[in-house]
Amino acid sequence: MSNPFVSKSFNFLGRLRTAALGLCVALVAACGGGADAPPPFEGAPGAVAPVITQQPASLSATAGQPASFTVAATGTAPLAYQWQRNGSDIAGATATTYTLAATVVGDSGAVFRAVVSNAAGTATSHDATLTVTTAAPVLTITQQPTDASVTAGSAATFTVAATCSAGTLNIQWRRNSGAGGAFVAIDGATSGSVSVSPSIADSGAKFQAALDCSGQSATTSVAATLTVSAPGGITLDLLALAGLREQALLGAAAIDQNADGSFTLATVNRLQRLSADLLSITPLAGDVAQGAVDGPAASATFNQPQGLTHDASGNIYVADTGNHVIRRIAPDGTVSTLAGQAGASGTTDGTGGAARFNGPRGIALGPDGDLYVADTQSGLIRRVTTAGVVTTYAGSTVGYADNASALAAQFFVPRSLAVAANGDVLVADTGNSRVRRIVRSGNAAGAVQTLAGSGSTNVDASPHDGTGTAAVIVAPLSMVVQGNTLTLRDNAGYVRQIDLTTAAVTTLTGSRLHVGTVVDGPAAASTLSTDGGITTAPAGGFMLANGSSVSSVSASGVVQTIANNNSGSATQQGTGVLKQLPLTAPTSGGSALTVDPAGNVVIATEAPKLVRRISPTGVVSLLGGLDTSFSQMVDGTGSQAQFGRLGNGLSHDSSGVLYVSDFGTVRKIDALGAVTLLAGKRYPSIDGFGTTGAVDGDATTARLGPLLGLVTAADGRLYVVDSEAFAIRRIDANGSVTTVAGALGQQGTTNGPSASARFRQPQGVAAAPDGSLLVLDAGTIRRISADLATVSTVDTSSVNAQISFNAIAIDADGTVYFGAANGLWVLRAGQSVATRLIAGGNSDAVVLGSAPHLSEIISIAVLAPKQLVLVSGGQVLKATLP
Repeated sequence: MSNPFVSKSFNFLGRLRTAALGLCVALVAACGGGADAPPPFEGAPGAVAPVITQQPASLSATAGQPASFTVAATGTAPLAYQWQRNGSDIAGATATTYTLAATVVGDSGAVFRAVVSNAAGTATSHDATLTVTTAAPVLTITQQPTDASVTAGSAATFTVAATCSAGTLNIQWRRNSGAGGAFVAIDGATSGSVSVSPSIADSGAKFQAALDCSGQSATTSVAATLTVSAPGGITLDLLALAGLREQALLGAAAIDQNADGSFTLATVNRLQRLSADLLSITPLAGDVAQGAVDGPAASATFNQPQGLTHDASGNIYVADTGNHVIRRIAPDGTVSTLAGQAGASGTTDGTGGAARFNGPRGIALGPDGDLYVADTQSGLIRRVTTAGVVTTYAGSTVGYADNASALAAQFFVPRSLAVAANGDVLVADTGNSRVRRIVRSGNAAGAVQTLAGSGSTNVDASPHDGTGTAAVIVAPLSMVVQGNTLTLRDNAGYVRQIDLTTAAVTTLTGSRLHVGTVVDGPAAASTLSTDGGITTAPAGGFMLANGSSVSSVSASGVVQTIANNNSGSATQQGTGVLKQLPLTAPTSGGSALTVDPAGNVVIATEAPKLVRRISPTGVVSLLGGLDTSFSQMVDGTGSQAQFGRLGNGLSHDSSGVLYVSDFGTVRKIDALGAVTLLAGKRYPSIDGFGTTGAVDGDATTARLGPLLGLVTAADGRLYVVDSEAFAIRRIDANGSVTTVAGALGQQGTTNGPSASARFRQPQGVAAAPDGSLLVLDAGTIRRISADLATVSTVDTSSVNAQISFNAIAIDADGTVYFGAANGLWVLRAGQSVATRLIAGGNSDAVVLGSAPHLSEIISIAVLAPKQLVLVSGGQVLKATLP
């Protein structure tokens, strides 16, 4: 018999338990639960949804190795697992662990997670990211450099060889100066071998190669020791020069960037290719002579091509202006005529040879795959399919008129085209000094509108920025569109940009400071030619074709010349660019030498006006100047700097800062190549070199005459030979000028106290180790004492009183070397009689080797102990002494 009390108690407890469970479920539903809380259980009583107890962890693996992700969970069995990659289920991945058997680089960055489920619900794990790295390549050195023993002046070569299991082998040679010295990278020494022409002082130096495989597995070779012995006699060799080559013939009218980053140039009657690394210009098609021959690139001919574009398949399309045709260059170089007939001008629409053009210049590829051509002389815009079907897209008679009907609009000498992403054709309407827009209407031309330009041809008012027709754009010439911006060149020498939405016109770069030439520099100082093409370049920049030069323009407007052949011949077949310009030494005057503390030879030449550096391994680099017909002093870095008249004085201080005479001024070149004015006053006119004079004073008031020599003395100050003032003058670091010997404007041959001494024809100066200065003066050598108190004459009667001296240099031990009209002479320290080392004469030929002979010596410098560098016979030479 049941106990009523007990029965009622169980019923009460059951109802209480049910109520509590209901309250719990309700609270969970209302609050949303925890991060891993299961959803309310709607199935069997007592079942528990999955809860993740072990999250999968992010992994890093080397390509080719496995990678495993693991998850653990609790909950009412059975639990089902599904792994996902980047949010999508992975077929068959239904275990607690998912393994990629062999990872690949493409797996890097993939995100994996597991979804665990049962009858009560699901739980999703955290994301785990896989990072896949490539295995470090194996670098194996197969040939170690070995010790070398040579005679001073002879080349010593060190060689290393290695292989990489993957990636590209990189090599950088380094050297130290002997026991305990730190190894320093050798400029330009990045091949398997490095050659040096050492002096006695280089004996004991060590050379080693640092190698890696695309930046990985870096290692160094063994260090090889160089032993240098003295030669038995004097030897004369060419100074080693590396990496130089003749520049390509330029005359570029158009330029186009290809899909691979290289550039096509239309140059005279040829098409050329500028490499993406900007280091070579190679023939593409055509020849110097004009013609209209189709066929292989080597035999094809063109006639003054002026427009270029390309398609995604690598075909290049050419507006062959002089032939009145549109040509196509296939990827294999085959040239064909797409439309028009060579030598026949007209405006006829048609297919292939039935169509006629009249001096087509601009050409652009539209997003529809058709070509759009500015048929310049006819004033029409033509449309050409890749099958050669030609139709008139816009234009009627020559003139200026916008119109809702494209075929009723008028253009006047349209020179260039660009096509916007929406299909609008943008026209450089050169003769109207406006930029026009042909609005796209379906697959046809819609209304013709003036996008920008007032029509004014006032060059002096340009650039007159503004919006739409309020802006002045003088004769727009060439254009390129990038995104929503049209960039163009105008006939005033500016690069302008137009916002295609607002029609706002701004100036990117260019000035009228030096009209008639090309000057590199920042936007406000650069000067561009008033004709030529434009195309896009990396990092938001542009490339310009400037006739005899090719320049880059950065996104901020800085102009830099890449290639230039100001003096190139019509048959020139070179492939080089500006940094590879051959080193031309003069045969008389116009050259100065120095050797900086790092052992680099620095040479300044008047023709061309360049300051260049030659590393100990022969690598030539530009320090300042640009080979143009321009002769004005412009400050700047590298090719941004311009000189008036170089080649008469060059020196350096202990930190390697250079000083170069530039007519009546001294210019300073710092370690970064920045050229600035130190002393003297530059002449403001384009046809002048400097404001000369003979006035001591501070940097703003001092005046100098033409300088024929300068040197940095032991006191760190600069001393210059002022030829017109017949005096030796000192320039302090702040540009202040004082006269230290001679009297300004007074000529003579008097020795004695410096203030009363007189010079007859001073033309060169060198600093001795004891602090004294030696001055070449009309066939004599004058000495200014270390305290600058007195002037005396050095006995050089053994040379010949009738022979003039051209150049002078002093070794660290006080040995004096000077070039006379009859050869190279030496006056050893402590001796009073000069000795001729190498015979020579003004009209003699240079003879190299162990029985040397010289022509006129133009300049000379000490390269190393017992080793000189000099310019003679139009060559840069190295003389090694016993």
